[in-house]
Amino acid sequence: MSDDQKWKCSNCGYTVQQKIPPDKCPSCSKSCGFIDISCYIPDCSDSNKDDRL
Repeated sequence: MSDDQKWKCSNCGYTVQQKIPPDKCPSCSKSCGFIDISCYIPDCSDSNKDDRL
């Protein structure tokens, strides 16, 4: 399995898989914020935590 993370452009939604997000989005060519989408939130939660709270 790769050590790379998945990043999503906050402007256009383009995703890229690499260790760190790019400075500029390869799709929209803007300096956007990239969101780490490497792990789906419920899968990343503490398995001992009660989600009903």
